Amino acid sequence: MCRLPVIKLCTVNTLESRPHRPVEVVLSTNGTGSMKEEYTHYNCSESAPNLGERIVGGSNALAGDAPFHVSLRNLYHERRYGFGRGLFCGGTLISAHRVLTAAHCLTTKASNMVVVAGILNRFDRSPSMQQRPVFRYLCHPAWNRRSMYADIGLVSLQAPFNISDPPSNLLPIGLTNHEPGAGERCTIYGWGQTREGRKQFQPVCLQKAEVTVLDLERCNRSLHRVLGVPDGTFCAGSFDGGVDACQGDSGGPLVCDGTLYGVVSFGWGCGRSHFPGVYTDVFVHRPWIETALESDPSTWSSGASARFWVVLGLGRLGVIIMFSTVLLS
Repeated sequence: MCRLPVIKLCTVNTLESRPHRPVEVVLSTNGTGSMKEEYTHYNCSESAPNLGERIVGGSNALAGDAPFHVSLRNLYHERRYGFGRGLFCGGTLISAHRVLTAAHCLTTKASNMVVVAGILNRFDRSPSMQQRPVFRYLCHPAWNRRSMYADIGLVSLQAPFNISDPPSNLLPIGLTNHEPGAGERCTIYGWGQTREGRKQFQPVCLQKAEVTVLDLERCNRSLHRVLGVPDGTFCAGSFDGGVDACQGDSGGPLVCDGTLYGVVSFGWGCGRSHFPGVYTDVFVHRPWIETALESDPSTWSSGASARFWVVLGLGRLGVIIMFSTVLLS
């Protein structure tokens, strides 16, 4: 009898009405054990110790690398367990008051979401940190949780981010005007898990990883036993594995030459050979994005309607991971 794999939606248990208590952050110490330490004021730099290990195949992002990157946070968990512990998805600032993310991230009431920007350390509450409550959000009307088609959405903020006056270090990113080509080198960003598995390895510092846009036909052949690559997406990473987004990175940006090309969507595990990550193609969905940006956000959704778990009969190969986590502790 075949076991049915489970598609883990980005927010899974994090945003349910009875959220689980998050586990404590455990920081690695060069493989000799584990330790706990204060990291609220930790300075994230290239030479910083490897706290919580790293995004699959990545390294610490530096100041100025991703002024457009933001995190989506569960307000309930932020208040109950502390700043930085409610992070569940990434997003991309495309204007002072709009964030582009994955549709599967939008699974709770808007009133339970905040967007945080301007920091590399997810626990940092220095003056460079900016936080805005979410007003409403909008999923692509064709978003399909089973096929993963149109996994893209917009978040409207209650107040715009400060992107002009010091000490602001935020800068919205432009949308691509063409599809990515196979072989193109791009960068992904996120605070997601650094390895696949139940045990959580979430970094304190924002991570970045270089990925390659892959041939779509070959990617389809690799993934066809699990799930067809949906229209309006592309694959990036490496067929050899070792570099990838993982749980916690959902909704974050894939950037090529300073332009937004993709939104982190899903993958078969994290960093596995022959199973690269799948990204929503920003160019394909740009007409919808531009139309939605012109619409009145008061007509957008204020509450969740999506289910947290979707089961597909796809054989017994394993688990399709939406690139996020139960909760970033």
